[in-house]
Amino acid sequence: MIFGNHNSNTLEQFNNIKKNAQKTALMADGHLGYVMPIGGVAAYKHKISPAGVGFDIACGNMAIQLDEPFANINLHWLLDQIESKISFGIGQTNPNAPCDHPLFSNDLWSAFPSSQIKSKMKDLAQKQLGTVGSGNHYVDIFEDDSGLTWIGVHFGSRGLGHHIASGFLSLAQTGQWNQPFKQIETLLDTTSDIGHRYLQCMTLAGQYAYAGREWVCQTIQDIIGAKRLYQVHNHHNYAWLENHEGDDYYVIRKGATPAFPGQEGFVGGSMGDDSVIIQGVDSTASQKALYSTIHGAGRVMSRTKAAGKSKWIKNKNGVKRPKHISTGAISWDMLNQWLSKKNVLLRGGGLDEAPQAYRRLEDVLAFHHGTIKIKHHLYLKAVVMAGEHEFDPYKD
Repeated sequence: MIFGNHNSNTLEQFNNIKKNAQKTALMADGHLGYVMPIGGVAAYKHKISPAGVGFDIACGNMAIQLDEPFANINLHWLLDQIESKISFGIGQTNPNAPCDHPLFSNDLWSAFPSSQIKSKMKDLAQKQLGTVGSGNHYVDIFEDDSGLTWIGVHFGSRGLGHHIASGFLSLAQTGQWNQPFKQIETLLDTTSDIGHRYLQCMTLAGQYAYAGREWVCQTIQDIIGAKRLYQVHNHHNYAWLENHEGDDYYVIRKGATPAFPGQEGFVGGSMGDDSVIIQGVDSTASQKALYSTIHGAGRVMSRTKAAGKSKWIKNKNGVKRPKHISTGAISWDMLNQWLSKKNVLLRGGGLDEAPQAYRRLEDVLAFHHGTIKIKHHLYLKAVVMAGEHEFDPYKD
């Protein structure tokens, strides 16, 4: 089932996925992705697609409601504290994160194909736990209808997930880890050794992403000094073993939020729009959607079209820097006018993430009427993101 209106290239990519999947759906925030469109849902019997799950495995959202009235928040001070304690951007490390977190003793680490790869992945993961990354990854501060403060975060498994996806695609296509591979759908048999190992590593990345988002939310909660009243936490780049119409499938949601009846999800707008907490409801349409819904507003412009084109080059010290080549459709004046009208404070960010590059969330939600209901409206007050010129291969 297809929700909403989509470009021809998105539909072409979706139709290619349909050839090998038993069931499919496309959410209204869908747009072109890597092999599988963002917003795509695909169900397979005994198969799993690493490219379908994506390179930012377990990218997802978490939102918490605090008992602190937003009127009591010193917003500029809070954003200063967030930037001082939480790392944003590519290749960042987090000296404050718990490297002794229980997940680092998990038996799932043994699923990597060698002890050397396992050691490298664990070292990378320990250094990056709780780093937010760049691109469309963020920390948001909201106020709800009752005047209380909410914290929302969006990011995934960072370098760990990227290396898992790349490694298993390489292993499946070449027989070796970390070799060049083709940008094509590569299905793994879940009963095979490689398929089983991938599922274990994907599960590990999911636990890692959950731990990172929890750490960021707890850190900001501690800064504010408030109690947590409520939380919503979900992946939207992941695969689940589910039963649909009496049969078991591995259901991949790439940029799609699980929305089974009663299940809640945090769906964010752009850096200049409000967000919502949704809850799945049962209906014929939700069954056809494989109990899935949107994960955000969805892009209407590519990053290049929005911000212009830059070429990343290395300086004499080997550091990559952007060299501006062409101008995009959105200017900083346009972005700042939008944020000023909405009364939203922005730290970091870039034109590629401007609200004008996205659909409006309320329009996208309307296409999913009858499959979800809105439980809370979250009114955006501030956003913290990586800076404009961040090179990040781990974007979802």
